[in-house]
Amino acid sequence: MAKGRIFISIETTQEIREALKRKAGSEGKTVTEVLSRMINEYLNASAQEEIQGANVIDLQQKIQEMQQILDEHTQLLNKHQQCLGELSA
Repeated sequence: MAKGRIFISIETTQEIREALKRKAGSEGKTVTEVLSRMINEYLNASAQEEIQGANVIDLQQKIQEMQQILDEHTQLLNKHQQCLGELSA
């Protein structure tokens, strides 16, 4: 896909437009630069949230697997303790 530029229009008030232009200018930026950065941050935040959500699911699955292993080991330990008790009796 070509990396051509497209234009997006948004609806706002004249006051907000002027304030945005002043603030961007005072920071040495254009309104386009500010809005492009905001859009990229928004898109990256969504991607990060998806990654974090997937990580949480992975962690939950690993915790469940570990709990199952722990339960199995606890059962084995109980059997061994029972056998030791019978041997010492």
